[in-house]
Amino acid sequence: MRVIIIGCTFAGMTAASQILRSHPETEVTIYDRNAVVPSITYDINDYDDQDAEQPRLRTELSSDQLSIKGADIKMGFLVMGVDPVQKTIKVMGMLDDTTSEEYYDKLIIATDSRNEAPALKGIDSSNVTLIKDQQDAKAALLLSAIDQQIAVIGNDPLSLGLVDAYRQKGKEVTLFTNGEPILHHNFEEEYSKRALTILTAANIKVVTDEHVTELDDNGIGITVATDSGSYSVSRAIVMADQKPDTSIFEGVVKLDENGIINVNEFLQTSDPNIYAIGGSTTIHYNPTGKDIYKPQPTEAVRQAAIVAHNITGEQMKDSGTQLSMSLNLDGTYMASLGLTFERAKEAGFNADVVTIEDNYRPEFMPTTTPVLMSLIWDKDTQQILGAQMMSKHDISETLSLISLCIQNQNTIEFLGMYDTMFQPNFDRPFNYVNILGQAAMAKAGTE
Repeated sequence: MRVIIIGCTFAGMTAASQILRSHPETEVTIYDRNAVVPSITYDINDYDDQDAEQPRLRTELSSDQLSIKGADIKMGFLVMGVDPVQKTIKVMGMLDDTTSEEYYDKLIIATDSRNEAPALKGIDSSNVTLIKDQQDAKAALLLSAIDQQIAVIGNDPLSLGLVDAYRQKGKEVTLFTNGEPILHHNFEEEYSKRALTILTAANIKVVTDEHVTELDDNGIGITVATDSGSYSVSRAIVMADQKPDTSIFEGVVKLDENGIINVNEFLQTSDPNIYAIGGSTTIHYNPTGKDIYKPQPTEAVRQAAIVAHNITGEQMKDSGTQLSMSLNLDGTYMASLGLTFERAKEAGFNADVVTIEDNYRPEFMPTTTPVLMSLIWDKDTQQILGAQMMSKHDISETLSLISLCIQNQNTIEFLGMYDTMFQPNFDRPFNYVNILGQAAMAKAGTE
């Protein structure tokens, strides 16, 4: 069987790796229009059981290692079209303009999303860097090595993570959230207030009550103009929107009005021999039960693994996502998943929320640390819709349990009373996540 993958991306390389691991006889070819594989992004963790003393040995996979496994990686080739009837793609070598038609049995569309810059005057300045994902963020850090004053314009986890990275490098950072509380779409109000306190204490200037209107290149840097003032910096980092890069697939597979490729639960397009993953398609958002377009590296990898199974004849369904996120702000961990209370109401739920703070382990231990916790649920069904936590104690992995609860449509009672390990070095007789569920149960019982 011959499999062609369009896009030497995080998703595309993962799919190739998984196919060749389970079916090494498969002929896998990856086409990408870039001249080289980006070196700062694609270190893929792969499981390889072969010739290992212990099963499922984890190894890091580079493009060279992928080639050794049998993948034919063709960089600098532009895919010009797809013929789903003949099951061929037309490709052009970008160095010599030669074209050829290549046959496939199965085709995987794994193209990245493209940046869509906000409508700001001066956005195309050489002193302005657009970011949409981790790859762009890493590039921004490298590009601004000699810049000292940095403006970050964005209010999402990636922007906040970049702010903290610049802080660690000793930069003077100003964060613009365009009139919103910090991380407003991911956290309740109390978390935004505490994040503001943390950033201010770390000498980060935070501008939450002004809207950026213009970026003026003054020759040696950027003047960030707002509706209330102006700020001079060396470089501005701007969070960009993500849009699908799927124009060549019009008429080949079904697209929605925004150019996003429609897929079923097995990640097949309208043509069962063509699959779509990563930045070209949607992900199923379990809290609302709807498909959304929000490309995420973790979701792309999971989709790639599912397609690698299905393309060889298996039938594995996509389990959806809760869009978990976490970040570290100057030693304080913040994590969230699912819907906030406000977004749950906007989505039409009869929602409620409870916020508590308790220590992660008993007070009689030599030390302990408080955890701020919130839980959002549907009052009609008692099902969990979202959660947030914040602490000096690393609570990021704890959200994975609540993520599973949302995926399984569990209730606040399940979270409050499920059996947890007790060992006072690590937690209480009721784990703090149990206590959060019990707080929701108590509030639900009094209404």
